[in-house]
Amino acid sequence: MVIAAMAAAAALFTATGGQAVSPAPLLGASKVSGPPPKPGLWTLAREDCRFNLRAALTRWPDCADPLQVGETALSRPSPDKAGAARRFRYSPGDPGVLQVETGRGGPEAWSYYGFRPLAVDDEGWVIRARIWPAACPRAGCRVRTAEEVLVAVRRAEAAALEGGEADAGRTAVWARRSQ
Repeated sequence: MVIAAMAAAAALFTATGGQAVSPAPLLGASKVSGPPPKPGLWTLAREDCRFNLRAALTRWPDCADPLQVGETALSRPSPDKAGAARRFRYSPGDPGVLQVETGRGGPEAWSYYGFRPLAVDDEGWVIRARIWPAACPRAGCRVRTAEEVLVAVRRAEAAALEGGEADAGRTAVWARRSQ
């Protein structure tokens, strides 16, 4: 099954001090099943960002935050380059959890995000989802087990969905298949 994921574009490759992290991946294969996100080009655009999803990436405004999603890697493309690929794993559940390679290595090699589907297409793919960074569970922000990751994601979900200035969550929308 093709698994894809989105996360707040700014946080995806630059997890901040309040983000749950680990030196090694903690999520294994999930026994829970659910609809997977549709592979292709997604946007993490703010609500006030208006543009044509079908337009060439060179015509997308800066506020569109494109995200290219594949089977096991995702990247942040720009009009002139594909972007550095980062490995990820999505574990469906209530809520789903996304484990993303940060590219920094060391104690912050992996970061975690919540994933809640909002819309599914006729083929069963998730085409719209809510994404939020997992909260730091303790001083140092390191999580040690998959259970700690889930607790951190659940704790952050309520705050992320509140809205307002403290809202760390974003809505991701599928734009089109990869070109």
